[in-house]
Amino acid sequence: MTQSAPAPSDAPVASHDHLVRSSLQRAGRLPVDAWTITESDDLFDAGLTSHASVAVLVDLEDSIGAEFPDVLLRKSTFASIATIRAALARVLEGTNGTAASVPGSRR
Repeated sequence: MTQSAPAPSDAPVASHDHLVRSSLQRAGRLPVDAWTITESDDLFDAGLTSHASVAVLVDLEDSIGAEFPDVLLRKSTFASIATIRAALARVLEGTNGTAASVPGSRR
């Protein structure tokens, strides 16, 4: 049996979830598989360090071709997959693909 694609309203959430988990897997230096963490688990309890959260941020920015605005550069943004996913959605909605349109962008 094949799994059906997410409903249109779920597609951005699924896509953002995949981006976040992929970045955590590549750059998060977690002692556990990022795909096994629930969206509400505390990532710092799971082993994410502040240094690794910066690596995840850079990886996400490289993946989407835009920078997170300074207002999102705080520990709470990286507390869980859900909070990173929400920040990512905010960046993508605000940029429309261009970092220059994000207020506070560092580019």
